[in-house]
Amino acid sequence: MSRGRTVRKTIAAGLGVAVLALGVSLTAVGPSQAATTAENLPGVPAPGSPASEWEAWAAQERAAAESTDWEADSAARGCTLDDVTISVEVDRDYNLAMGAPADLATHRVDLLEDCDDAATAVDDVATAASRSTTSGASTMALPSGDRCASTSGPGTMCLSKSSGRIYASWKYRGSGSVTGFLRIYRVSSGASGCPTGTTWLTGPSSRWDSGDTRTISKTRTSAGGYSAHMWKKVTIGHTDWGGVCSVL
Repeated sequence: MSRGRTVRKTIAAGLGVAVLALGVSLTAVGPSQAATTAENLPGVPAPGSPASEWEAWAAQERAAAESTDWEADSAARGCTLDDVTISVEVDRDYNLAMGAPADLATHRVDLLEDCDDAATAVDDVATAASRSTTSGASTMALPSGDRCASTSGPGTMCLSKSSGRIYASWKYRGSGSVTGFLRIYRVSSGASGCPTGTTWLTGPSSRWDSGDTRTISKTRTSAGGYSAHMWKKVTIGHTDWGGVCSVL
Protein backbone atom coordinates (compact mmCIF):
# COMPACT_ATOMS: atom_id res chain seq x y z
CA MET A 1 0.00 0.00 0.00
CA SER A 2 1.27 3.44 -0.90
CA ARG A 3 2.64 5.88 1.65
CA GLY A 4 2.72 3.15 4.31
CA ARG A 5 -0.92 3.69 5.25
CA THR A 6 -3.26 1.08 6.66
CA VAL A 7 -6.66 1.33 5.01
CA ARG A 8 -9.68 0.46 7.09
CA LYS A 9 -12.46 -1.31 5.17
CA THR A 10 -15.86 -1.47 6.80
CA ILE A 11 -18.93 -3.29 5.53
CA ALA A 12 -21.91 -1.98 7.45
CA ALA A 13 -24.49 -4.62 8.26
CA GLY A 14 -27.47 -2.48 9.26
CA LEU A 15 -30.07 -0.90 6.97
CA GLY A 16 -30.36 2.87 6.98
CA VAL A 17 -32.56 5.37 5.21
CA ALA A 18 -30.55 7.81 3.11
CA VAL A 19 -33.10 10.61 3.33
CA LEU A 20 -31.45 12.36 6.27
CA ALA A 21 -33.31 14.53 8.72
CA LEU A 22 -30.48 17.07 8.90
CA GLY A 23 -32.43 20.30 9.12
CA VAL A 24 -31.76 21.34 5.52
CA SER A 25 -34.24 23.84 4.18
CA LEU A 26 -34.35 23.39 0.39
CA THR A 27 -36.13 25.58 -2.12
CA ALA A 28 -38.77 23.87 -4.23
CA VAL A 29 -37.42 22.65 -7.53
CA GLY A 30 -38.72 24.59 -10.52
CA PRO A 31 -39.26 23.24 -14.03
CA SER A 32 -35.82 24.43 -15.19
CA GLN A 33 -34.09 22.59 -12.36
CA ALA A 34 -35.89 19.26 -12.13
CA ALA A 35 -34.35 16.29 -13.87
CA THR A 36 -36.11 14.97 -16.93
CA THR A 37 -37.26 11.36 -16.83
CA ALA A 38 -34.51 9.12 -18.17
CA GLU A 39 -34.43 5.49 -19.20
CA ASN A 40 -32.38 3.10 -17.11
CA LEU A 41 -29.02 2.07 -18.51
CA PRO A 42 -28.50 -1.43 -19.97
CA GLY A 43 -28.11 -3.99 -17.20
CA VAL A 44 -30.43 -2.12 -14.83
CA PRO A 45 -33.96 -3.54 -14.53
CA ALA A 46 -36.69 -1.53 -16.22
CA PRO A 47 -38.93 0.59 -13.98
CA GLY A 48 -41.69 -1.54 -12.51
CA SER A 49 -39.81 -4.84 -12.91
CA PRO A 50 -40.61 -7.59 -10.37
CA ALA A 51 -39.01 -7.18 -6.95
CA SER A 52 -37.02 -10.38 -7.46
CA GLU A 53 -35.22 -8.85 -10.46
CA TRP A 54 -34.34 -5.74 -8.48
CA GLU A 55 -33.13 -7.76 -5.50
CA ALA A 56 -30.87 -9.89 -7.72
CA TRP A 57 -29.46 -6.77 -9.39
CA ALA A 58 -28.84 -5.02 -6.05
CA ALA A 59 -27.11 -8.12 -4.63
CA GLN A 60 -24.86 -8.32 -7.69
CA GLU A 61 -23.95 -4.63 -7.42
CA ARG A 62 -23.11 -4.96 -3.73
CA ALA A 63 -20.96 -8.04 -4.35
CA ALA A 64 -19.08 -6.13 -7.04
CA ALA A 65 -18.46 -3.25 -4.62
CA GLU A 66 -17.21 -5.58 -1.89
CA SER A 67 -14.75 -7.20 -4.30
CA THR A 68 -13.48 -3.89 -5.71
CA ASP A 69 -9.88 -2.87 -5.01
CA TRP A 70 -10.74 0.55 -3.62
CA GLU A 71 -7.09 1.51 -3.16
CA ALA A 72 -6.59 1.05 -6.90
CA ASP A 73 -9.87 2.88 -7.57
CA SER A 74 -8.66 5.90 -5.58
CA ALA A 75 -5.24 5.78 -7.21
CA ALA A 76 -6.85 5.90 -10.66
CA ARG A 77 -8.44 9.21 -9.64
CA GLY A 78 -5.13 10.62 -8.34
CA CYS A 79 -5.86 9.94 -4.67
CA THR A 80 -4.56 7.80 -1.82
CA LEU A 81 -7.21 5.86 0.09
CA ASP A 82 -7.34 6.18 3.88
CA ASP A 83 -10.69 4.55 4.66
CA VAL A 84 -13.60 2.87 2.85
CA THR A 85 -17.05 1.96 4.17
CA ILE A 86 -19.64 -0.02 2.20
CA SER A 87 -23.09 0.51 3.72
CA VAL A 88 -26.36 -1.29 3.02
CA GLU A 89 -29.23 1.18 2.94
CA VAL A 90 -32.83 1.66 1.87
CA ASP A 91 -32.61 4.89 -0.12
CA ARG A 92 -36.09 5.85 -1.30
CA ASP A 93 -34.82 8.75 -3.42
CA TYR A 94 -32.41 6.49 -5.30
CA ASN A 95 -35.04 3.78 -5.69
CA LEU A 96 -37.66 6.22 -6.96
CA ALA A 97 -35.27 7.66 -9.55
CA MET A 98 -34.82 4.25 -11.21
CA GLY A 99 -38.35 2.91 -10.70
CA ALA A 100 -37.37 0.26 -8.14
CA PRO A 101 -39.46 -0.85 -5.14
CA ALA A 102 -39.31 1.80 -2.42
CA ASP A 103 -37.95 -0.69 0.13
CA LEU A 104 -35.16 -2.10 -2.06
CA ALA A 105 -31.89 -2.46 -0.11
CA THR A 106 -28.89 -1.17 -2.09
CA HIS A 107 -25.36 -0.12 -1.13
CA ARG A 108 -23.38 3.13 -0.84
CA VAL A 109 -19.61 3.52 -0.73
CA ASP A 110 -17.98 6.24 1.41
CA LEU A 111 -14.29 7.04 0.99
CA LEU A 112 -11.82 9.15 2.94
CA GLU A 113 -8.99 10.10 0.60
CA ASP A 114 -5.89 12.23 0.25
CA CYS A 115 -6.13 13.71 -3.27
CA ASP A 116 -3.37 15.64 -5.00
CA ASP A 117 -3.96 18.98 -6.70
CA ALA A 118 -4.06 17.42 -10.17
CA ALA A 119 -6.94 15.16 -9.10
CA THR A 120 -8.99 18.17 -7.98
CA ALA A 121 -7.93 20.64 -10.68
CA VAL A 122 -10.65 23.27 -11.03
CA ASP A 123 -12.45 23.45 -14.36
CA ASP A 124 -13.20 27.06 -15.33
CA VAL A 125 -16.43 26.14 -17.15
CA ALA A 126 -17.75 24.17 -14.19
CA THR A 127 -16.79 26.91 -11.72
CA ALA A 128 -18.51 29.56 -13.82
CA ALA A 129 -21.64 27.43 -14.01
CA SER A 130 -21.65 26.77 -10.26
CA ARG A 131 -21.56 30.49 -9.51
CA SER A 132 -24.01 31.73 -12.14
CA THR A 133 -27.09 31.27 -9.95
CA THR A 134 -25.75 33.82 -7.48
CA SER A 135 -23.82 36.11 -9.83
CA GLY A 136 -26.66 36.71 -12.27
CA ALA A 137 -24.81 35.12 -15.18
CA SER A 138 -26.73 32.73 -17.40
CA THR A 139 -25.35 29.33 -18.38
CA MET A 140 -28.13 27.61 -20.32
CA ALA A 141 -26.65 24.11 -20.46
CA LEU A 142 -24.55 22.03 -18.13
CA PRO A 143 -21.00 20.99 -19.09
CA SER A 144 -20.44 17.28 -19.61
CA GLY A 145 -17.90 14.78 -18.33
CA ASP A 146 -15.84 14.75 -15.13
CA ARG A 147 -15.79 18.22 -13.53
CA CYS A 148 -14.32 20.00 -10.51
CA ALA A 149 -15.30 23.48 -9.28
CA SER A 150 -14.31 25.79 -6.46
CA THR A 151 -17.01 26.16 -3.82
CA SER A 152 -18.05 29.19 -1.80
CA GLY A 153 -16.71 27.39 1.25
CA PRO A 154 -12.92 26.85 1.06
CA GLY A 155 -12.81 23.70 -1.00
CA THR A 156 -13.22 21.94 -4.32
CA MET A 157 -16.16 19.79 -5.37
CA CYS A 158 -15.70 17.10 -8.04
CA LEU A 159 -18.31 15.02 -9.87
CA SER A 160 -17.38 12.09 -12.08
CA LYS A 161 -18.36 8.69 -13.43
CA SER A 162 -16.22 5.56 -13.71
CA SER A 163 -16.72 1.79 -13.85
CA GLY A 164 -20.50 2.11 -13.76
CA ARG A 165 -20.54 4.40 -10.71
CA ILE A 166 -21.03 8.09 -9.95
CA TYR A 167 -18.62 9.79 -7.54
CA ALA A 168 -19.04 13.09 -5.71
CA SER A 169 -16.13 14.36 -3.62
CA TRP A 170 -15.25 17.52 -1.74
CA LYS A 171 -11.72 18.51 -0.71
CA TYR A 172 -11.54 20.89 2.24
CA ARG A 173 -8.92 23.60 1.80
CA GLY A 174 -9.58 25.68 4.92
CA SER A 175 -8.10 25.56 8.41
CA GLY A 176 -9.39 23.65 11.40
CA SER A 177 -12.28 21.28 10.69
CA VAL A 178 -15.85 21.41 9.40
CA THR A 179 -18.83 19.07 9.63
CA GLY A 180 -21.44 18.45 6.96
CA PHE A 181 -22.59 16.06 4.27
CA LEU A 182 -22.54 15.60 0.50
CA ARG A 183 -25.68 15.31 -1.59
CA ILE A 184 -26.12 14.43 -5.27
CA TYR A 185 -29.17 15.65 -7.18
CA ARG A 186 -30.69 14.88 -10.57
CA VAL A 187 -31.09 18.08 -12.62
CA SER A 188 -32.01 18.97 -16.18
CA SER A 189 -29.10 18.93 -18.61
CA GLY A 190 -30.33 22.34 -19.77
CA ALA A 191 -30.38 23.85 -16.26
CA SER A 192 -29.06 27.36 -15.70
CA GLY A 193 -26.05 27.49 -13.38
CA CYS A 194 -25.59 24.63 -10.93
CA PRO A 195 -28.84 24.29 -8.98
CA THR A 196 -30.02 21.68 -6.54
CA GLY A 197 -32.75 19.44 -7.89
CA THR A 198 -34.33 16.09 -7.14
CA THR A 199 -32.33 14.30 -4.45
CA TRP A 200 -30.54 11.22 -5.82
CA LEU A 201 -28.07 10.32 -3.07
CA THR A 202 -27.23 11.68 0.39
CA GLY A 203 -23.95 10.90 2.14
CA PRO A 204 -23.42 10.53 5.88
CA SER A 205 -22.73 13.41 8.25
CA SER A 206 -18.92 13.64 8.39
CA ARG A 207 -16.03 15.76 9.61
CA TRP A 208 -13.36 17.16 7.33
CA ASP A 209 -9.93 18.16 8.63
CA SER A 210 -7.83 20.50 6.51
CA GLY A 211 -6.75 18.70 3.32
CA ASP A 212 -9.27 15.83 3.63
CA THR A 213 -11.27 14.64 0.65
CA ARG A 214 -14.47 12.72 1.33
CA THR A 215 -16.20 10.90 -1.50
CA ILE A 216 -19.59 9.21 -1.86
CA SER A 217 -20.33 6.75 -4.65
CA LYS A 218 -23.27 4.75 -5.93
CA THR A 219 -24.14 2.72 -9.02
CA ARG A 220 -25.09 4.93 -11.98
CA THR A 221 -28.48 3.82 -13.29
CA SER A 222 -29.29 6.46 -15.92
CA ALA A 223 -27.54 9.13 -17.98
CA GLY A 224 -28.31 12.82 -17.61
CA GLY A 225 -27.64 15.91 -15.53
CA TYR A 226 -26.28 15.60 -12.00
CA SER A 227 -25.44 18.15 -9.31
CA ALA A 228 -23.26 17.56 -6.22
CA HIS A 229 -23.30 20.00 -3.28
CA MET A 230 -21.59 20.26 0.10
CA TRP A 231 -23.95 21.12 2.97
CA LYS A 232 -22.05 22.52 5.97
CA LYS A 233 -23.37 22.15 9.51
CA VAL A 234 -24.18 25.49 11.14
CA THR A 235 -25.78 26.40 14.48
CA ILE A 236 -29.26 25.56 13.23
CA GLY A 237 -29.39 23.23 10.24
CA HIS A 238 -27.05 23.31 7.27
CA THR A 239 -25.98 25.81 4.63
CA ASP A 240 -25.08 25.12 1.00
CA TRP A 241 -21.33 25.67 0.52
CA GLY A 242 -21.59 25.19 -3.23
CA GLY A 243 -21.22 22.42 -5.74
CA VAL A 244 -20.58 21.35 -9.30
CA CYS A 245 -22.85 20.11 -12.10
CA SER A 246 -22.30 17.91 -15.13
CA VAL A 247 -24.02 15.67 -17.64
CA LEU A 248 -22.80 12.13 -16.89
